[in-house]
Amino acid sequence: MPVLFAALLGCALLVGSAEVFRDNAAQTMLPAIVPHEHLERANGRLWSVELVGNALLGPALGAFLIASVIWLPFAINALAFAVAALLMFRLCGSFTPSRTAESCNWQLELRQGLAFMRNAPLLRHLAIITGVWNLLHQMVLIALVLHVQENLGLAAWGYGLILATGAVGGIAGGFVADRIVKRIGPGPTAQWMIFASAVAFMGILLAPNGFVLALVLVAFEFTGLIWNTVSVSYRQRTVPGEILGRVNSIYRLLAWGTMPIGLFLSGVVVTIAEIIMTRNMALTMPFLTAAGGTVLLTVIAWRPLQVGFASASPIISNPQSGR
Repeated sequence: MPVLFAALLGCALLVGSAEVFRDNAAQTMLPAIVPHEHLERANGRLWSVELVGNALLGPALGAFLIASVIWLPFAINALAFAVAALLMFRLCGSFTPSRTAESCNWQLELRQGLAFMRNAPLLRHLAIITGVWNLLHQMVLIALVLHVQENLGLAAWGYGLILATGAVGGIAGGFVADRIVKRIGPGPTAQWMIFASAVAFMGILLAPNGFVLALVLVAFEFTGLIWNTVSVSYRQRTVPGEILGRVNSIYRLLAWGTMPIGLFLSGVVVTIAEIIMTRNMALTMPFLTAAGGTVLLTVIAWRPLQVGFASASPIISNPQSGR
């Protein structure tokens, strides 16, 4: 058993690491395939398809298969990865940025990426805002498990159904994000999506049953995906192609590196709250904390987002698109 457990840990580490490379490469390649004025549309569609597989079809199909033959989901997953790799080989075009002898030095490349982030205020603000938001989101997500089980009295299948329903909101957001951004502009869209997250966090706290909670998560996922569409599309549009990969890596480290902190803080909040209130109430304190934190984040980020996007370059067509 220890050997099997170690093998599972190794496989999980390998898959998780590969996913980081894949996600970064996908975001870096997209501007070379899609014209700049269509980036919001392409990003929204891409994430919608991912949500269909990750949050809707994948878990349900996996549960069905593992109940039939325990090794079958892993075999089908491996086959799906192989098919995906073959499809990638069919992509036409050149996706490797021009390199010089100096750019082969990874330390120099890292410094170039950091320098670009340091000299791009809006990009830096987006990374920090996303990092804080992800921290608060993880506080909510980990507390949601016990809240649904102990406060709402739902079984594991009910929790899974609530999450799957919420994913529908994200899928819908992916299909309309480009139209929303085009209608009200990227700056106002980003501002109101942050504020909407604060409302959603409070809605999770106040939801009296699983049905209402599912509706709240639909709205939450809808706004979250639209925020991602705005921030990622801006990054793809403004960062030069030859350094987009390294800037993406640094950005994602800032934006995603806070997630474990959010998980830890959620437990701390519940533990402290249990000293002065009942456990049922304590389990809702991460939602209240996240709502308050997001309101504060909205107030702090409102002006930088307004100024940053107002001074951003207008959307122009990518001369290298279509390759």
